[in-house]
Amino acid sequence: MAYAAGDALGVPWEGSTPDEVRWEALEALPARGNWPRGATSDDTEQLLLVAVYLVETNGQVDERGFLGRLAKALPGMRGAGPTTQAAVRRFVATGELHALEGSSIGAAMRALPFGWATPVTATGHRRELTIRMSRTTHGAPEAIISACVVAEMAAWAIEQHSVDAVIAAGLREAEDLAQQHALHPATLQPLRQAIKGDWPPNTAGPTLDAFTTVASVLRILREANGLATAMKHAVALGGDTDTTAAIVGGILGCQLEDAQSQIPWLSNVGMPDTSLIEATAAGLYELRRTSH
Repeated sequence: MAYAAGDALGVPWEGSTPDEVRWEALEALPARGNWPRGATSDDTEQLLLVAVYLVETNGQVDERGFLGRLAKALPGMRGAGPTTQAAVRRFVATGELHALEGSSIGAAMRALPFGWATPVTATGHRRELTIRMSRTTHGAPEAIISACVVAEMAAWAIEQHSVDAVIAAGLREAEDLAQQHALHPATLQPLRQAIKGDWPPNTAGPTLDAFTTVASVLRILREANGLATAMKHAVALGGDTDTTAAIVGGILGCQLEDAQSQIPWLSNVGMPDTSLIEATAAGLYELRRTSH
């Protein structure tokens, strides 16, 4: 629910510069174009799609099954990115299961359930799940690594580790995978800068690439002072506002017994069906409990 609240908070401001984001207007959830006020984007729909798929398959996922579900749902999603759309078109036309490129945030924005469904100790299993499902739409190492970082942080967060430990786990995952992919050490510089508080650079404009958004998430987590304030600060950074605020909400919200009471604008968010959320949460809990 906190993820969806962050998504809705950021939707009106996606692509804005920090100067264009009006702090005093955030909680009012102004409408974006012809979208309903309080609408969530494809971020929430894809996250829930992944979570439901994990539960219904008891964690026994396969690329074809996932892409089939995504292809069926995508036409009704608001704001779906070009990389995901292209991957689904390719799958429908050719049956191809793996994207060869795509460095945007689409895989990472839906990766939290892989962490919620697996204990911290199940590192290899979590990484395998995340990589397999990520490369269906995003083939660039940066996109896949970003998804694994988000999944890793989700696993640590839901086990009530400190935010510092959550951030450290994410960076370890990034460094390990960057080494496996033989990426230049400088590739992870945005993530390291964010952890040090030196992010975003003054010259940074709004972009939608994966490492930029994950760096923004790390920056906000490092300075988090309450769930609602953290999500608002995520939007205030500009850029990929809905995804940044959503991931921050998902990571911080899963540590709270009553996150809903801490989100003043929650009642104005166009939430998915409550019974579906409850059933999916229960299913993720069971997956986590029985995972090794």
